[in-house]
Amino acid sequence: MKKAALLSVPFALAVALLGFFLSWNASAAPSVQSLWSTSTVPAHADASDPNSVNVGLRFHSSVPGQILGIRFYKGPGNTGTHVGSLWTSAGKQLGNVTFSNETTTGWQVAHFATPINIAAFTTYDASYLAPRGHYAYDYNYFGAARQSGNLVAEQATSLSGNGVYTYSGATAFPATSSKSLTNYWVDVLFQPSTTTASSPVPTSTSASSSPSPSQSQTASTAPSATSSPSSVASSTPASVTTTAASTSGYVQPGTVGYLGSTSALTVYEPGGAAPSGCSWQSYGLRCDQTDLTLDHVWIKGSFYWTGTGNLTISQSIVQGGTGTSWYAILGHPSTSGAINSTIKVTDSTVGWLPGKTMPAGEDVAPIWTAYGNQAQIAIRDDLSGMSQGIDPTANSVIQDNWIHGLVQNGTASSPTHLDGIFSQGGGNIKIEGNYVDVPVRSDTTAAIFIQDRGSTDTGISIIGNYLNGGAFNLRNQTGINVAVENNTFANSVWGAVGDLSGYPGTYGTWTGNVTLNQAAVVKP
Repeated sequence: MKKAALLSVPFALAVALLGFFLSWNASAAPSVQSLWSTSTVPAHADASDPNSVNVGLRFHSSVPGQILGIRFYKGPGNTGTHVGSLWTSAGKQLGNVTFSNETTTGWQVAHFATPINIAAFTTYDASYLAPRGHYAYDYNYFGAARQSGNLVAEQATSLSGNGVYTYSGATAFPATSSKSLTNYWVDVLFQPSTTTASSPVPTSTSASSSPSPSQSQTASTAPSATSSPSSVASSTPASVTTTAASTSGYVQPGTVGYLGSTSALTVYEPGGAAPSGCSWQSYGLRCDQTDLTLDHVWIKGSFYWTGTGNLTISQSIVQGGTGTSWYAILGHPSTSGAINSTIKVTDSTVGWLPGKTMPAGEDVAPIWTAYGNQAQIAIRDDLSGMSQGIDPTANSVIQDNWIHGLVQNGTASSPTHLDGIFSQGGGNIKIEGNYVDVPVRSDTTAAIFIQDRGSTDTGISIIGNYLNGGAFNLRNQTGINVAVENNTFANSVWGAVGDLSGYPGTYGTWTGNVTLNQAAVVKP
């Protein structure tokens, strides 16, 4: 008995070492992602429609990787041989797989024989053939994007719908968009590339060849060009993910910015077309209009606005880097005096062109005002790729943005400003619900830095943000009675708050501020 016990010791050690080795290797590889968990159940699992139909969805990933397979939710009447497919947005089939060993109901999974590579920020379609109909469905689902990990099921818009289908007795591209924004509960297995950069930049995608959305019916008895797979009306399921703030008060990475299909955007690039009243110059796309609105555009170059009134950019991508330009979006009015002018950017991705390097020594943000006399309204934006996140001026609103991936070519000042939100002057500024992620470095001032070089400012509120990085997460030199409420203070070099002595900055309301482990952050 003693001899057996002795022999079991090295055996147990070997097993333990093997288990450690296997678990280490498993953790070293990127985890497989899907849009919905296996516990998610549709509100309507079995449509009454008995016709053979291909149903699917449009999606993209914020990073490159591989599609390993297709998933779909099966109701009890959804019988027959199911074939899953992956398509480009233009309708080219990239792969297909036949499902086997299915269960009567629930999520079904089939793996491609060879994983299929996909690019970042490029729209793809995933679908499956339901030869006898009776697919799962839920209406009004894609009025907002669904995000899980790096995957995004795209928001349906008037230019590019989601919830797609084609009636056919065989596998076919689901070219028709559901007018009811229907989720047919199709999903993918996605594995990010191990070499993925932390701040990817959108890449081009082919224009969609899908026909215009057709009218949806409540029931379909025969295949037709105008029918839509459906059953009875239902409310949007509780599992919908929108771009609203998280339960912690701040948005999550990858859930804001432009989340739609790039094929739905009008592209403007140097040497090509320009919006009405604008023109391409050596320094970027120049627009001189008063009260200019741009929606669903992709500007592949620096944008230079000299007008007054309101500049509004929504549901768009803007990438700086034209010639020697140092800006992505620049407001440059003709005067440095007081003007009634606002730059408003919502639901957009703003950063730097891939392959371009920022000019050395520049210390600017993706949205910039030349004289500091234009209010900035930035809501639900993805801001990255430059040396600062955003620099709000007086009367600005910075809300529900993802600020990350800051870079700088050379040193612009001492200390280097790789600050997420850097207010250099102005009162009545609202900073709320942002996810701010800057380098954890001693020469990075802070995730939020308040510094007016010529005065003090009032009316500044910092509420419900996630603050990561910097020598300190927060520094306030010149804000008076700054309200700081319900923020999460994450990693830094020296601590949560680090105000230098000799400056007049003070704090007003201070409540609900915690560290990552929920310890209270004490008011300075």
